[in-house]
Amino acid sequence: MIDNVELVARLAVALACGLALGAEREVRSKVAGIRTHALVAVGAALFTIAGSQGIEGVSDPTRVAAQVASGIGFIGAGAIMRSGFTITGITTASTLWLSAALGVAAGFGLYVVSLTALAMALVLVVALGPLMAMLPWSRSHQIELRYHIGHGTLGPLFSDLAEGGLIVRQIQLTEEGDGIRNVELTVSGGGVGAVGRIVSEISQREEVIRAATRSL
Repeated sequence: MIDNVELVARLAVALACGLALGAEREVRSKVAGIRTHALVAVGAALFTIAGSQGIEGVSDPTRVAAQVASGIGFIGAGAIMRSGFTITGITTASTLWLSAALGVAAGFGLYVVSLTALAMALVLVVALGPLMAMLPWSRSHQIELRYHIGHGTLGPLFSDLAEGGLIVRQIQLTEEGDGIRNVELTVSGGGVGAVGRIVSEISQREEVIRAATRSL
């Protein structure tokens, strides 16, 4: 049996990892912040410690880690929300899953591995996001479209966006009383110039009054 000081140290490392990972989510005002990540990490570490130290006759303590990995799914699913074409919370669900993994690693006494994984995760969520946004194919664009209803305008537009590798992140539709619809699409991805080409093509349709795009 490992002494209590060592076991408490493992819980403390798990707590530190959860706090650090949750702080980044808290700053961004995400649904799961410091407390949630810290609780997940400490809970995962406690399950690991209890499975490997507190239960006699356990021949394979790694089974506890497998159960933690599957059990954390319901918390991660609760962090993912969908509103129309917009899906949010995937990164937060991933950090919760990682927080549990950090807790398991700390529970097994893998301090260096836990802290190294934490450092990698912080680099990914803090630094990589802004860097990715600077790449031409990762930038978001807004497409503004005004057209007469009843000509099947949106179908070809969505087909062209899909063929161009563009993802629709958000859509807003408003209709005027004289049969005119205004659409605002937020898209991302695609190659350089793909959005401009698609907007130029859709603007050639007879029912289209106005088609424009701008970078966000």
